Amino acid sequence: MPDTGIAAAPEYVPPPMHPMDPRRGESLSPLFGALLCWLLGLEPMTVPAITGISVAGDSVLAATTEDPFFNAYVGSVRDFERNLRSWGEACGADAATIDGLVAKMRRTGR
Repeated sequence: MPDTGIAAAPEYVPPPMHPMDPRRGESLSPLFGALLCWLLGLEPMTVPAITGISVAGDSVLAATTEDPFFNAYVGSVRDFERNLRSWGEACGADAATIDGLVAKMRRTGR
């Protein structure tokens, strides 16, 4: 006889994520995802995790748990801002939230 207990078990449904949780974006680069976690104050989702950022000229550099000297190049400020805005729009974030994250990146990085 077939095991009906297994067939009747409910399928696991993971709890809903916050719309802006970086783990929702399967196509995010690991470093960009780590930077989003850092900006949003979420638990790091990558190893190494970002511990701080610096803006030098037009470059966003990150310190990580493996290298505290801001040697990880995240990208240009312009590219990061464009990617952050695209990600926020895809997640349904309002303009004020996105602007706040961009401002935090610029303010913290200087």
